[in-house]
Amino acid sequence: MAFPSSGKAFARSSCELPDVTRDWLWATAWKMRYRTAFTGDGFGVHPSTTSFTMHAETHKQAGRVVRDLDDLGRSYGYNDGTWGYQWTGVAGAKVCKPGYHRYGAAIDFTHFNWGKEIFVDTAVHGKARRYLRRRYLAVIAVCRKHFGTVLHCYNDPDGSHWNHIHVDRGRRAVAADWDYQTDTTIIQWAARDLAGMSKIRIDGDFGPQTKQGLEALKKAFRAEKLDPTASSANYLVWLDLIARHGMADKDAGTFRAE
Repeated sequence: MAFPSSGKAFARSSCELPDVTRDWLWATAWKMRYRTAFTGDGFGVHPSTTSFTMHAETHKQAGRVVRDLDDLGRSYGYNDGTWGYQWTGVAGAKVCKPGYHRYGAAIDFTHFNWGKEIFVDTAVHGKARRYLRRRYLAVIAVCRKHFGTVLHCYNDPDGSHWNHIHVDRGRRAVAADWDYQTDTTIIQWAARDLAGMSKIRIDGDFGPQTKQGLEALKKAFRAEKLDPTASSANYLVWLDLIARHGMADKDAGTFRAE
């Protein structure tokens, strides 16, 4: 069954849609762990493997996220390392409340782990040192490949997403739309941390400064003729480029569209 695609669906009281309950994403070895607390330094505590219930399509798309993160870690690891994916931290999936969580069509990520000392903690790394922010950005770009809506520490409309990444399938993985904060914040973040525009604001507003950032990325990526708003295929190329640079901790232009 397809997900509801409009606000009218939320008027229904039922939370019933086809679900699966799993403790893994994509491969049974890649377990999910529930975040139960925070350390004194603000990092999430994920003590054990946990099963979560969600819509079958959400499970499939979330699995594709970790599959792609495994590929990135193996091919574009920080300091030329080879990282195999290990496990995923999750705060929740299907919850009977307003929004796409009601339908099991959303999942909240808290941690992505490739091994000891090689991870993204969503409560800390979005505003940490640049190489960690870049890695967090890589995760955001990969999430956007498979989910239309991606909320995070720089795209936080209600102030509740500072410590996790919310993704949902209410909007498909379509071409970029600069009126949509999910897409604009990705470009702003990439312009700041990959293209060296340190003063750019990551606020979801596609103004003159963001347009300059987009042009800087186009030039660095040699993607002047690859308009990310023209098609989902074009935007996927952009997202892959952003993810590679972020995971490898490289400046924009190290990898190119050509």
